[in-house]
Amino acid sequence: MSDSPAKPHQESPVPHPEEENIASDLTELRSLLIGPDLKERFENSKLRSEDVSRVLPDAIHLSAQTDDSAFPRAMVPTVEQAIKSSVNTDQNILSEALFPIMGPAIRKAIAAAIQNLIDSLNQSLEHSLSPQSLNWRFEAWRTGKSFAEVLLLRTLVYQVEQVFLIHKTSGLVLRHLAAATAAAQDADLVSAMFTAIQDFVRDSFSVSDDTLGSLQVGELTIWVNEGPQAIIACVIRGNPPGRLRQTMENALERIHLVQERQLHGFQGDSSAFEPSQPYLEDCLLSQYQTKQKRSLPLKWIGGVVGMIILGLGAWGIWSTHERHQVQNFVDQLNQAPGIVVLQTQKQDGQYVISGLKDPLAAEPTQLIAKTDLDPNKIDFRWEPYLSFDPAFVQSRVTSLLQPPKTVTLDMDANGAVHVKGTASQAWITQANQLALRLPNITQFNTQHVVPLEAGVLADIKAKIEDQTLFFTQNAQLVPKQDAKLRILVKEIKKLTQTAETIHQTVAVLVEGHTDTSGSEQTNLYVREARAKAIISLLSKQGIKKSLFHPVSIESSEGATSDATQVSQSNRKVTFKIIFVHPSDAD
Repeated sequence: MSDSPAKPHQESPVPHPEEENIASDLTELRSLLIGPDLKERFENSKLRSEDVSRVLPDAIHLSAQTDDSAFPRAMVPTVEQAIKSSVNTDQNILSEALFPIMGPAIRKAIAAAIQNLIDSLNQSLEHSLSPQSLNWRFEAWRTGKSFAEVLLLRTLVYQVEQVFLIHKTSGLVLRHLAAATAAAQDADLVSAMFTAIQDFVRDSFSVSDDTLGSLQVGELTIWVNEGPQAIIACVIRGNPPGRLRQTMENALERIHLVQERQLHGFQGDSSAFEPSQPYLEDCLLSQYQTKQKRSLPLKWIGGVVGMIILGLGAWGIWSTHERHQVQNFVDQLNQAPGIVVLQTQKQDGQYVISGLKDPLAAEPTQLIAKTDLDPNKIDFRWEPYLSFDPAFVQSRVTSLLQPPKTVTLDMDANGAVHVKGTASQAWITQANQLALRLPNITQFNTQHVVPLEAGVLADIKAKIEDQTLFFTQNAQLVPKQDAKLRILVKEIKKLTQTAETIHQTVAVLVEGHTDTSGSEQTNLYVREARAKAIISLLSKQGIKKSLFHPVSIESSEGATSDATQVSQSNRKVTFKIIFVHPSDAD
């Protein structure tokens, strides 16, 4: 308990009523602006989502009642992406949703197409009064069928009524064509139903992703060809031939080639595929039975004879022109090096060209591409032979000998091959053996080829001749010259091996030297003794003794102030390499 004296109580001033109201308002405003509820609502994403969800249905409903199209434009890409994502995730969802309406819609569309076709044919043939048409009308009355049905049954072989070009990924129609006698249906509806059928077949029967090849619906057949980015579907009545498949495939390939960029970047605008129309029109094929007309015998015979004469004339003109083209081509072949045409004849609609052909000659199939002839009408039959064309001969020489880059080969008009440059002796020897085996090679001259080993010999010669062995006055080797002896042994062995490679004969002169202190006879004996001593040492190292030749060299001491130094420098053995020409050795 504190002992300090208590301070007197101070009363707080009484606030004014107006000031109290202002403070209360400020407190309330502060609570609204930065209060905990508003702060939590701004920071909590779940609360914000709940607030938006309460007003979103009313906003959508209000936007639909206005004429503003901004909301649909904003929603369409999102909905399309959602549907695409759903289909990519599970295709069964969409196929199950469409299954109840898919069958009736398809049957209704096909029935409407058939009825429109029958009505169109009835209208176009209503006034036909030929005897054959009267018979068909009677048959229609008797069987209860319409006249158009009987007409199609009797005359139509097949007809492609509609052609669809469908984008493979989106299933949207890029282009749609219909025959003049066919009633066209809504292309997008047919494409959607066709895509749904494909999905239904895949999901129901667990087949692979291959496109449905064909589909039979009543009297109509649907043929489908699939490409990497697009599908062609043809609606066909009757019995189509197999070549229609090839026509569809060719059209699909051309469309992928011409409009590859548009197919990859397709975003829903089908107007970019107008250039595909000519290829789709090629698929609108049809075939009817030909009606045989009776005519007077003389007129018929005259017409046939006239046609035969006209055909023979046209055939003769074309045949003459074709033979002239073939003869010009044969002349070109004979001018080409390495090709000799011996015979040209026509067999079974083909021109058979036979003769001789060098393996190095140009291919005749490449030459025929430069003419207007059909390569399928030319049959080549060649027998191999070797042409003496200089270019071919030199090519064979080069291929056989494989010369190094330091060697050049030149052949003259007489068949002589002249070789220049530098090469190993092994290649020179092998080339001399192989070259004359080739036809039309009369001479193979390698005199101007320098063996690589010749340069090596010159280097070895310089190293050996650079060595000097010194002796004492008593004809003994001066100590500490073992290193020189090892160098001599190594280089002399290398000399003999290299010389054998290029068939070069060598001799090593071992030169003995003395000073002039003794008599000439004594010095001669000492010089020879020193040379023979060195030869004996080298022969013990595996070198043939016959390689060496001792030589006595008289000393010629020059004038010098130190006579002792001169005498020591003359007591030595030196070496000299001699290259012996084969004629000199003989």
